[in-house]
Amino acid sequence: MFFTGLSNRTSSYFNPLKNALESTNIDILPNTYLTLSLSTSFLAAICSVFIILFETTIIPMNSIALALGLLFIPLVSFLIVFSIFYMYPFQKVHQKALNINTNLPFAINHMAAIASAGVPPIKCFEMLADFKEYGDVSDEAKNIVRRIKVFGEDITQSIKYIARRTPSRDFKELLYGILSVIESGGNLKEFLNEMAQLALFNYKLSRKKYIQSLSTYADIYTAILIAAPLFLISILSIMCIVPGPGFGGISIIYFMSMGIYVIIPVLNLAFIIFLTYTQPDL
Repeated sequence: MFFTGLSNRTSSYFNPLKNALESTNIDILPNTYLTLSLSTSFLAAICSVFIILFETTIIPMNSIALALGLLFIPLVSFLIVFSIFYMYPFQKVHQKALNINTNLPFAINHMAAIASAGVPPIKCFEMLADFKEYGDVSDEAKNIVRRIKVFGEDITQSIKYIARRTPSRDFKELLYGILSVIESGGNLKEFLNEMAQLALFNYKLSRKKYIQSLSTYADIYTAILIAAPLFLISILSIMCIVPGPGFGGISIIYFMSMGIYVIIPVLNLAFIIFLTYTQPDL
């Protein structure tokens, strides 16, 4: 009850989170998600306190270290868990927008072919919704059809609703363009053919730019994670031959071990995550 009341009082500060949850169609109310985030984060903080107290039975700590640990580690645990909960919907929004933008050129071509038969716009969305190969584009089309058939909205209201909530700017522009054509009585077939050509051109251009950027990433990787470590290891190996106290009383062997077993693997992992996050959906 405490966390429910707290989430209700603070929900106005989390409007971006609410919008992200609506855009990704996560089946949970914003206040419920916020309550779950707060309660789980608080539970993580409590668990960290018990872990620290258990560690004191194995590794003796002085009172100052124990007090600092009990003060900061639960706070850090709470912030980390809450940040994971908070960022998860935004990550889903990014993935959904990426999926829509990838499939959109081909979905528009499909809609243009359907519209060329002279069928009404609702049929275009119905057939698009049945074609699951277009991923989240099909899901958005399904939402449009569902709002028309289940909620009784007309097609313009349904398109406006989805256009306001879709995370893809390209799909938003397409929906508003279709809406304008419907309201003005324009030629939907010609509009979709033009949008299909433009979308395919942008699709090819984005892939070309990504391939060019990969060559830049390869040069950066070679310089930072291959050449630089080899150079530093060579220098440190030579310095090991000369007796000395090391750096600040820390041995050179320790620096080499940290670089080989910690720093280089962490940098490689960060580079893989960066490539995974920046690559376009296939």
